[in-house]
Amino acid sequence: MENSIIIGLLQNIAILLAFTMLYENFWVKNEESKSLGTKILVGFILSGIGVILIFSPWRLGPGLVFDTRTVMISISGLFFGFIPAFITMLVTGIVRFLMGGDGIWMGIATIVTSGTIGLLWRYLRPSWRDGKYYLELLMMGLVVHLFMALSVFLLPPEKILYTFKTIAIPLIFLYTPATVLIGFLMLRQYFNAMNSKAVAKLEELEKRFLRVLESGNIVSLLLDVDGRVRYCNNYLSQITGYSKEEIMNQNWFTKFLPEEIKLHVYQIFCDSVVNKKIDNNIYNPIQTKSGEALYISWFNTVFYSESGEIEGVASVGVDVTERVQYEKMLEEKNEEYKEVNIKLKKAKDKAEVSDRLKSAFLANMSHEIRTPMNGILGFADLLKNPELPPEKQQQYIHIIEKSGLRMLNLINDIIEISKIETGVIHVHKEQVRISEMLDYVYTFFKPETDEKGLQFKTSITIREELIIKTDRDKLLSVLINLLKNAVKFTQFGSIELGCHVEGNNLFCYVKDTGTGIPENKQAVIFERFIQADPEDKMARQGAGLGLAISKAYIEKMGGKIGVQSEEGKGSEFYFTIPVC
Repeated sequence: MENSIIIGLLQNIAILLAFTMLYENFWVKNEESKSLGTKILVGFILSGIGVILIFSPWRLGPGLVFDTRTVMISISGLFFGFIPAFITMLVTGIVRFLMGGDGIWMGIATIVTSGTIGLLWRYLRPSWRDGKYYLELLMMGLVVHLFMALSVFLLPPEKILYTFKTIAIPLIFLYTPATVLIGFLMLRQYFNAMNSKAVAKLEELEKRFLRVLESGNIVSLLLDVDGRVRYCNNYLSQITGYSKEEIMNQNWFTKFLPEEIKLHVYQIFCDSVVNKKIDNNIYNPIQTKSGEALYISWFNTVFYSESGEIEGVASVGVDVTERVQYEKMLEEKNEEYKEVNIKLKKAKDKAEVSDRLKSAFLANMSHEIRTPMNGILGFADLLKNPELPPEKQQQYIHIIEKSGLRMLNLINDIIEISKIETGVIHVHKEQVRISEMLDYVYTFFKPETDEKGLQFKTSITIREELIIKTDRDKLLSVLINLLKNAVKFTQFGSIELGCHVEGNNLFCYVKDTGTGIPENKQAVIFERFIQADPEDKMARQGAGLGLAISKAYIEKMGGKIGVQSEEGKGSEFYFTIPVC
């Protein structure tokens, strides 16, 4: 082997190494912030390296001359970008043109194709650095030198075959591996530079974070898995009265937590370490050196070693002692004020209710009281007759009992409407299973409808497990009032009880085939002491308070009540209440 081959090969290697050093020391550290002038300057430096390569070939035999410009130019396009690579292609292309010779067009073609392929690889495959980047470099090297092989067709015809046979093996086994090696070396430089930047940023962030922890009015704490203090900031020392030397390496739970919560909090800490999950946004008292209690609100996080093992818990805390003390004081005062207000309200309500009930009771007394009273007194007087037959006695006693029950119901209604008038009724919400309530009222009225020969139907489409939060007694009272009226005013046909859910409301109705309500009376039947037909014998058996009470109950529960009726054909009373 001739000395010129070794010398040329060493020269090319030295030049390519200089090329990689340029990338490592000048370009990669500030690649994103390069100015246009810098990119142009780098382009001319790369051009100089390319020209040196052109004039530093090595010969493997007579007529066989090699240099590594394709490796350098393709790698330039891949790593340096458009402007430096374009200048390199332009300058080296001009130099090769000026050199002339039979291979002028082949040389220019290899310069243009290698640089273009490097640029296309950079911009069309931007994520080539991720994953198996050595395969990417190998593929690019093969493509570059495939085009170099194809460029032999730009030689004079008599030299094409000879040249192709001569360069085929070196292109595959020398130039392509050289592309991979140079690219791999520069990629390592890129990764090292990125890692150095990341480490520098991390160190700077760590310094800033530590400055924040030391300067802010927050407690910073680092505990190992045994609960020993591995780090604390000055603020913890300030608020507790302990020096850092007295805190470091001490068991946090033994030294700072009150006796009554020590074991409980320590058990939570141990469970959190075992389960690798710790509670956040909690607060607990700690004891200062003087025995004073401070309340700290904590934000905690578990941190791990490189092997994934838990090393401890980092905690950041805010002193909320003043807030806790203020809240306790307010709570105590509020309890005192609540007791006073309850007493005052009870006294006030009692006086107002007493006065209003008295007024309402006296104002609403009517012949409805006299009618059953007359029946009681009259038939009681008839019972004085010693010659009265036993069957008549039983008949009169039954009338007296019926009149007494009627009077009792009337009095109860008057008292209830007086409560409504004075605003002393309240809704006591509880969980109510609707299906059970509907079954109850159906079972309650079924014997009465059977006795009158009426068909009692249901149309209930709610889920059996539907439970709503409402006032059970008031809802049951409304259903009983509506069904009682339906039975009372229906002599033939049927009564239907229905229920279903509409959006966020429970819709219930009672439909009958009774006498119906005149249209001019439908707007006022929910008023107190108003009846649909005062001349109706059935209607006169009552004070007209049931619907008024039902309307007040439904509205108090947040719902609405209404009626649809046609005289002589029946009525449908309906109401809605919220499901929740």
